Amino acid sequence: MAHAQQRRVTQTKQTHVQSGYCRRAIPSQKSTNAHSQHFTHEPTGRRIVMKTPYLLAVLFIGSVALPVSGQTKPTFTSIFNGKDLTDWDGKPDCWEVREGEIWCTGKSKEKNWLVWRKEQPANFVLRLEFRWDKGNSGVQVRSDDLGKWQIYGYQVEVATQEKMGLWHHSLLDGKHPKKKQRHLMATAGQQVTLGPNGEKTVKQLTAANQIKQHFKDHEWNTMEIIAQGDTLVQKINGVVFSSLTDRDKEMSRKHGFLALQDHGKGCIVAFRNLQLKKLPDTLSTTPTEFVATHIVATEADYYTTGPQQARAPDGKFKQGTKVQFIKDSGSYCAVVSESGMRAYLSTASLKPISPERE
Repeated sequence: MAHAQQRRVTQTKQTHVQSGYCRRAIPSQKSTNAHSQHFTHEPTGRRIVMKTPYLLAVLFIGSVALPVSGQTKPTFTSIFNGKDLTDWDGKPDCWEVREGEIWCTGKSKEKNWLVWRKEQPANFVLRLEFRWDKGNSGVQVRSDDLGKWQIYGYQVEVATQEKMGLWHHSLLDGKHPKKKQRHLMATAGQQVTLGPNGEKTVKQLTAANQIKQHFKDHEWNTMEIIAQGDTLVQKINGVVFSSLTDRDKEMSRKHGFLALQDHGKGCIVAFRNLQLKKLPDTLSTTPTEFVATHIVATEADYYTTGPQQARAPDGKFKQGTKVQFIKDSGSYCAVVSESGMRAYLSTASLKPISPERE
């Protein structure tokens, strides 16, 4: 009888794990060391302990597009075949493939871009590895093609450690009335919002030098660019460097070309393992309600070296706050509180608790 009962309990736990309840890890309340924490995964009425490295994530406020019920979960696909520049278009002699890597040769004296011509994605996650050695480069997203390998729009800087974390509007005319707001759109440690008329709000969430130290000169680094709705986020080596929400009615771009920049004058930079995951455009209409005993805005690069509750314009999500949890879309998930506060996070930490246990 004891063995049969044990089998039933084991089966119940497996059912909870496979049922699609929040599979995200949360820090155990008993642990105080950010580097040695384990996590609990707690479906309704059951607790399963999972030993998982402590990952850090950051909270951004606003609306987010997530998959509707029944949609296939998006996956990453390669946009560089590792052999040649098929689907890419660049200035002759300025770009070449070496042993599975795209290299800027440093031969050009002027700015030019290597443009991915296959699509003009809107909502997506772009992942790649890059190595900076000399000069100035960048990764372009949601941008316009001006011809002759010139690209206009959002750029993530690839340069010395001092310049990393920058969101820049490439090729914006120096006399443009919004040049001041858009030339350096966001820098390391910042969360920036541009309003409908271009008005700029800047939150310096952590010191720039603390962010930049996560990038290594002359070594391979990982980059992730997340474009979702009005918001663009850049992560280097798993750390959020800066985020930009662009609601400017005249200037914002919702889709466009991807490209790699050669700033000219001897630029030496390389890229490899370029992958793209498209994100859906529509919100779920049937969110699941949980009681959130933990909504942790971690990403220590933006906050502290340990977990803390998520901050939002109208206060905190306090322990026990009831929220609507909208399932994740690869890199994001969204929650909405009873007061109407909406937040979306990269790697949210929610602990669902059944009403019977409140």
